[in-house]
Amino acid sequence: TFNVTFNLTLQHRTVPRAGEEPRCVYWQLVGTEGRWTSSGCTRVGGGALWSVCTCTHFSTFAILMAIHPITESFALSVVTYVGLSVSLVCLFLTIITFLLSRSLWSISIILHLQLSICLFA
Repeated sequence: TFNVTFNLTLQHRTVPRAGEEPRCVYWQLVGTEGRWTSSGCTRVGGGALWSVCTCTHFSTFAILMAIHPITESFALSVVTYVGLSVSLVCLFLTIITFLLSRSLWSISIILHLQLSICLFA
């Protein structure tokens, strides 16, 4: 952090929709993970296609247009869990089939068995 501020002009990739206010943010590392945060940076001006940000530090900067929490729909959750369950059952049956048909074993079958075990894991 510096005792002085500096201005940074960033170009938008899209025009903000009605009700959306662009925010100046930077990438902050927190432990081994990172996140976008606006502390130390504020939007002081700009237009529909650009923003002027004033910041107290150097970092990787960006403009966030729509700041809405990501909500996962119930239908997407159901499809995800049903699809995962069906896939695991089918992979388990495939592994059992490969193990029980030792008389047909070849390099190809062994490779497919190993692939099925990896996908199941």
